[in-house]
Amino acid sequence: MQLCCIRTSDGLKAAIHRNGMVFELNEALAVIKNQSPHIPALPAIEQIMAVAQSKELIDRIDSTLDQLTGVPESTVRYGVPISGPVIGVGRNYQDHVGEGGLATGEYPKLFFNHPNALAAHGDEVLIPVSIRKTDWEAELGVVIGRRMSRVSPETALEYVLGYLNVNDVSAREFQFDLGPAQTSFAKSMDGFCPCGPWLVTKDEVPDCQNLTVQCEVNGKVKQNGHTSHMIFNVAHILSHISQFMTLEPGYLIATGTPLGVGHFQDPPQYLEDGDIVRVKVDGLGVLENKFIREST
Repeated sequence: MQLCCIRTSDGLKAAIHRNGMVFELNEALAVIKNQSPHIPALPAIEQIMAVAQSKELIDRIDSTLDQLTGVPESTVRYGVPISGPVIGVGRNYQDHVGEGGLATGEYPKLFFNHPNALAAHGDEVLIPVSIRKTDWEAELGVVIGRRMSRVSPETALEYVLGYLNVNDVSAREFQFDLGPAQTSFAKSMDGFCPCGPWLVTKDEVPDCQNLTVQCEVNGKVKQNGHTSHMIFNVAHILSHISQFMTLEPGYLIATGTPLGVGHFQDPPQYLEDGDIVRVKVDGLGVLENKFIREST
């Protein structure tokens, strides 16, 4: 199921995307509530979390959609479908490591994005006036569904709620022009972590290590990678993090980016005013954002 948040005059609401149409989740729940009176009224993101954790509820809701009147996707404004926080994984594709002449390690290279960096599909992302090296990074995002601590790689995927597109935008000045690198800050500027448009429940993603990851800038393909080329696969990443910190429902793990970021082009290429970036991971829709440079 493709679960999302939409912005309405009454605030943020949980919704379902199917075949280009969007249906409010509350309306679907109302249809089945007589049979399931225990379903509570929850804020939008909590509703998404609750539904995504129950395959039975997903199936029952899906069966109601033909009874509902949806609206075309083009008429809605999306919100961010998860709450965060965000944990990023750097240098996790061998081709990306190679293009930058970077070193790999024995363990995943981790950093954190502040929640203010989250942005939705369709949002305009403001490039701060002093930042000149704004870069794109298409990634597979993994959302945690239940509390996990010290889990094995063999069981780690059981804790996944679903998947979504992530653009892990970076201000390269703070990564490469300063010492030591300020990676978390480089990725924590307002709006620098667009994700969505939907949270796709894990039942629709049978193999998260068999997905194409693409990025287009102004219609030109810049990245065309594959999750099978990760240095540390998703299960390994989740297990590793859980040995040291407890992952809670709603946490987003951005699993790394493949070859083709702007900083390592010859000459380097960075995002400018009016650029449109599209991130596409197989089965997860298309995440699109326009970048606007802050005026002086």
